[in-house]
Amino acid sequence: MTNKDNNSIYFWQESVWAQLTGAWEQQRMPHGLLLAGPAGLGKPRFARRLAGFVMCRDDGPAHRPCGQCKNCSMMAAGSHPDFRWLSVPEDRKTIGIDQAREVVNWMRLTSFMAGYKVVVIDDADLVTREAANSLLKTLEEPAGASLLMLISKRPHGLLATIRSRCQLVRFNRPDNKAALRWLKTQDRSADWPRLLFLAGGTPLRALAMQQDGFADTDLRFSEDLSAIIGGSKDPVAVSIEWAKEPQSVWLEWLQTVVLGLIRARAAGSVKIEECEPVHLIQGAVNINLGRLYRYLDDLVAARQRSERGALRADLMTAAMLIPWACGLKYRSIYQED
Repeated sequence: MTNKDNNSIYFWQESVWAQLTGAWEQQRMPHGLLLAGPAGLGKPRFARRLAGFVMCRDDGPAHRPCGQCKNCSMMAAGSHPDFRWLSVPEDRKTIGIDQAREVVNWMRLTSFMAGYKVVVIDDADLVTREAANSLLKTLEEPAGASLLMLISKRPHGLLATIRSRCQLVRFNRPDNKAALRWLKTQDRSADWPRLLFLAGGTPLRALAMQQDGFADTDLRFSEDLSAIIGGSKDPVAVSIEWAKEPQSVWLEWLQTVVLGLIRARAAGSVKIEECEPVHLIQGAVNINLGRLYRYLDDLVAARQRSERGALRADLMTAAMLIPWACGLKYRSIYQED
C-alpha cells in the first residue's frame, strides 16, 4: 500500500492492521474498538479504511477493501447507508446526547445492505457524559453485525465503563529514523528533524506543520525568546505579536522548548540534538532546572485554562513571556494554590 493513496494505511500502522484484519478472518472482531494514541498518527484514516474492509464484499481478505464492489463505491462516495461518522459540530465544543441517541437508534435498524453497520466517533474525548452513557447501551447490547470505533487522544478521559467494553488498540509513534525517511519522501528540502521534534515524533503533524509554513513561525519564536532572555527585546512588545497566533500554537511551542531545555540540562550538554536551536539553549544556560520545572508546570496549567476559554489571550501571552526576562525568577501564575 502506498501512502499516496488517501485510503491506504501508513507504515507505522501495519502491525495494527494485521492484528485487526486477522481477528476478522478468525471471526473474533469485537463490537467496540478504542483507537488510542497521539494526534498526527492517522487514526481517522485508519478507521475509515477498516470500516471499508468490514463492509467490502470481496471474498479475499487480502484484497479488502477492493475498491471495486458496490459497497466500496458507496464508501468512496460518502453515501454508504450503513456507515456513520460522528464528530463535534462546528458550532459546538462537544458531542452531545442528541447526536448519540440518533446514532444509537440508527444502529438498532436492520442493515440496508444486509451486512455490517459501522459507526466511527472522532475525538471521542469530547463526548459528554450523558452521550457516553447513551452509547454504553450499544456496547453492552450490540445490535447484530455492528462495529463502533472510538478515536481518542486521551483514552483515560473516557468513562471507565466505555473503555472496559472496547478493545484498546494503541497507535504508537514510529521510530524516529523511519519517520524521517518517510518524511523525506514527501519533501526533501524541509528541516524534518526540527519539525518532527516540534510535532512530538508524530509524522503527520510534522507534515502539516511544514505545509502550513510553521518553520518560519518556529524561527521567529526562537529568535524572540532568545532576545527576551538576552535583554534585547521587551517581552510585552513580543507578547503583542505572539497573541496574534492561536493560544494553543505558542503554548505548545513553549512547552516543547522547555522540555528540550530540561533534557539538555539533565544531559549536561548545551546541545541535546541537532534539531534544537543552539543559541536558545546557550542563552538559557543559567536558568536552573528547578525554575524550568516550575515554569513547565505553569505552562501546563495555562494550557488547561486556555482550553476552557477562561483567560484573555493577550494577558496570558504577556504573563508567560515576561518571566524569561528575569531568568524565570517569578511566582507561579496559573498553578492552583
